[in-house]
Amino acid sequence: MKQIKRSPTLLINEKVKAMWQDGEDILHVAFGESRFPVHPYLSKALNDGMSNRSYLSSLGTDSLRTKIAEYYTKQLNIDISYNQVIVGVGSKSLLYSIIQALDGDILLPRPSWVSYSSIATMCNRSIKRFDLNKNNGYKLNIDSLKDAYSSAKNSGGNPSMLVLNSPNNPVGNSFEKSDIQSVANWAQENNITILSDEIYGLITFKESKHHTPLTYYPDKTIVFSGLSKHLSLGGWRLGISILPRNSFGQQLISKFESISGNIWSCVPSPFQVVGETAFSNNESIADYINVCTNIHRVRTLFIYEQFQDLGIDCPRPTGGFYIYASFKKWSDQLSKIDIISCTSLSEYLLDKYKIATLPGSAFGDDPENLCLRISSSYLDMETDESAQKILDIYNDGTDERSFINDHHPRLKLFILKMNDFLNTINK
Repeated sequence: MKQIKRSPTLLINEKVKAMWQDGEDILHVAFGESRFPVHPYLSKALNDGMSNRSYLSSLGTDSLRTKIAEYYTKQLNIDISYNQVIVGVGSKSLLYSIIQALDGDILLPRPSWVSYSSIATMCNRSIKRFDLNKNNGYKLNIDSLKDAYSSAKNSGGNPSMLVLNSPNNPVGNSFEKSDIQSVANWAQENNITILSDEIYGLITFKESKHHTPLTYYPDKTIVFSGLSKHLSLGGWRLGISILPRNSFGQQLISKFESISGNIWSCVPSPFQVVGETAFSNNESIADYINVCTNIHRVRTLFIYEQFQDLGIDCPRPTGGFYIYASFKKWSDQLSKIDIISCTSLSEYLLDKYKIATLPGSAFGDDPENLCLRISSSYLDMETDESAQKILDIYNDGTDERSFINDHHPRLKLFILKMNDFLNTINK
């Protein structure tokens, strides 16, 4: 446990909030929290469920699991039964429990979300990383995956799990259907269990489409999701998982029931009531998700396009609210001011320009690649009031350029500061 460090994402968020309290005007692009107000139906559901105080099944109520199964049957176009579904206190608890219940080590993309490696370490599992193709938009690289698998096997390891995350954090891209299918076929040939984190699946931009390996490898693909991203309910901590409809899946559910029952007992009763409403295929909630996704898209692509104009290399985002930017082309200039890693770059931007970012090394990337993850989710939505205003202003007929120019002063200030930073180092 000495190897486990605090989550870098939560740590920087706490640091920025402390700096705000001290009166410092920090531009917060380090934390990936969707900031939209709670949909009124979900607020009502929480209020209605407040009197529910009894212990429940650690798997989740049958009614909630049924709602989730029906919802994802429609979303993924795959027949899902309620007895394939489990719920947890956020998707992290589910990932931990499933990895703990499985044997073997883990194949992990580089870069990838900060908590995968920590959870694997807590479960005493070895990690073998494989590189996404950074020269081709950080697409899945099956050759790199095969090499990592062979290397792990040859060194006496037992790689039996593969983590995938699409749309991806920190990159912001969605893996292509052909790549998902190829990796799923390879995993099936090698009896690898796929842990498919699809928490951003419902925030896929309209130009793209979400694909799941569950379509191609239902026997050993486990899907993880929750309410935190598409419904802006990060603090309500309701995660869901869909397991295979076979004996392998049922054995895992039995092991999960033992683990969860001995740690958190059950997801709090009121939030299971919320879950039933959230996964009810309600038209108003679906419209809300669509509007919020469109706003994420406009704001995220604005940063991407501005970065392109500034010459900053980054793949085009297709879902979520992240831009993964590389400053490696300026490595010579940066080294002259003692910036030789993504961590020192992130620290410099916070100290000199009051911009909070996350370094690529937090996601397992090589520090010398000089990558930063930029989140579009906080700027101009720092307070509940400002977030409500952004939501109220936007509609399907909104002119996207005017929407940014007229209502996003801090987003534009961020770009101006990044331009100043590049002009300074280019001198």
